[in-house]
Amino acid sequence: MKKLFLFVVCSYLLAACSNQEKKEDESSKKPDDMTALYEKNLAVIKSAIASFENKDIEGWAANVADSVNWTSPAYGDTVTSKAHWKETLAAYLANSNDLKLTKTNFLPGVDSTTHQPDGSVRFYGVWLGTSKSGVHSASKFYGSYDFNKDNKIIFADEYFDVGGLMAATTPKK
Repeated sequence: MKKLFLFVVCSYLLAACSNQEKKEDESSKKPDDMTALYEKNLAVIKSAIASFENKDIEGWAANVADSVNWTSPAYGDTVTSKAHWKETLAAYLANSNDLKLTKTNFLPGVDSTTHQPDGSVRFYGVWLGTSKSGVHSASKFYGSYDFNKDNKIIFADEYFDVGGLMAATTPKK
């Protein structure tokens, strides 16, 4: 009985070691592929930002899939479509001058299960601008973006203090 028990334990240990080696082999290939994918998707994000800063909403839209699911940073805003995102950004552009993203920190996104890079992009930054009313603003921003096989944004989750920005830049009566 002891020999049988010892045999079973040794079998499990050997199986665990061989599975671990297999996982390490698979994971050794994945980071290079994911780094390349991240770099492609990062270029998309940077292109979208540059288009937005240049008030080129169509250039921005070229980086976004028609089926995108956008999570607005505005409290209570539940519309998630590309058209609504585009409309919202156009309103920011119409009410601001010289929008510029500063203090950026671009980072690769990670798979929530494996915690390994998955090709997605996230970033922190500070949006600077001047409202049409002449008020200068600086809004801290965070966004996370997923992409399809064509390197278009298919999911966007954005965070900043929309209410604070609106209160600060709305002319006082």
